[in-house]
Amino acid sequence: MHFTRVMRADHKRVGMLYAGTEFGMYVSYDDGASWQTFQLNLPVVPITDLTIKNNDLIVATQGRALWIIDDLTQVQQMDPSIKSKPVHVFSVNPVLRMPPVFSRWGAMAGTPANAAMNPLKGAVINFTANTITDSSAGSVAIYDGKKQLISRFSTSDKSTPIKLSKGNNQFVWDMQYPAAERIEDLILWTGVPGATTAIPGNYTAVVRVDKDSVEVPFSILADPNYHCSQADYEAQHEFLVKVKGKFSETMKGIKDIRQARNQMNDFVSKQGDACPKEVKQMADSLSKSLTAVEEKLHQTKAKSGQDVLNFPIRLDDKLGGVYDMASSGNMAPSKQSKDVFAVLAAEVDVELAKLKSILDGGLKAFNKMVREKELPVVVIK
Repeated sequence: MHFTRVMRADHKRVGMLYAGTEFGMYVSYDDGASWQTFQLNLPVVPITDLTIKNNDLIVATQGRALWIIDDLTQVQQMDPSIKSKPVHVFSVNPVLRMPPVFSRWGAMAGTPANAAMNPLKGAVINFTANTITDSSAGSVAIYDGKKQLISRFSTSDKSTPIKLSKGNNQFVWDMQYPAAERIEDLILWTGVPGATTAIPGNYTAVVRVDKDSVEVPFSILADPNYHCSQADYEAQHEFLVKVKGKFSETMKGIKDIRQARNQMNDFVSKQGDACPKEVKQMADSLSKSLTAVEEKLHQTKAKSGQDVLNFPIRLDDKLGGVYDMASSGNMAPSKQSKDVFAVLAAEVDVELAKLKSILDGGLKAFNKMVREKELPVVVIK
């Protein structure tokens, strides 16, 4: 915890006072009977005024600008008994629903050089873990108001594992639902449906360290800059989840197509000239059928970002476009968005049904023929 540059001040906790003097900052937990330094990284400078706004402590100094501590919860709830608990989670302040800000080039927008550091964006979960060892494992799981799991983050995650240390820890949930499934080498004009920002409402975080876990509730508040009803927030979220789900189904179908086709082609190639004619013919026929489905789901001719100007986008790209349009503001989905999605979803379902038929029927017949021919799995040439 530290001051950020940019009372005597009572606080709602009974008996807790903050005082700023010409000698620095102090805090009292017993209504002023005793005081302890609360200087942190604040320069020793005369303090002319203190105030608390949204549970942030704001300090006005003489000649050294304004300083702010974001979120006083840890200070307010400090208690000696915390040190004896394996895990203790502090209350989580309500958080405003503000999605990440990106630059025009798609990268996360940074902080200007002449501006102070902004508060952490998201639900800030502070907790203590007093029994941490080198082998300790932990996780933070986020649930919605219906106790449905949104995301789980753990020390075993391969990409961005959470880190645990003995004593104070902090985890920040960015209020994002997981993005849609994707295939890295796919060229898409509209891109992959990204993470969906959680809507205003009540949520729960479960912090687990080894065998100990603590549950803490928190809330997300609507951004006051937008006028959107709770019903519209919910309608938009439900629609975006549907579109993202259908896109993920499409991606899984393309993965299955590629996996089945590659394995068949690899098997036939390994057999070389010894491969029976009927086996090769069946593999070729199945590959063509799989490719026909793939070409409906995705523009396979696109090899660079500009190729889609010459070759029309397919169903996956169109789904991405619907998602982009419906997520471009805080509003319920339009009738046009829902109508277009209904058409695209039906077309995707037709192609996925064809794929299922090929995988359930054609591949089984191919595998059966391979077994009957007693073709070797490993071929030495």
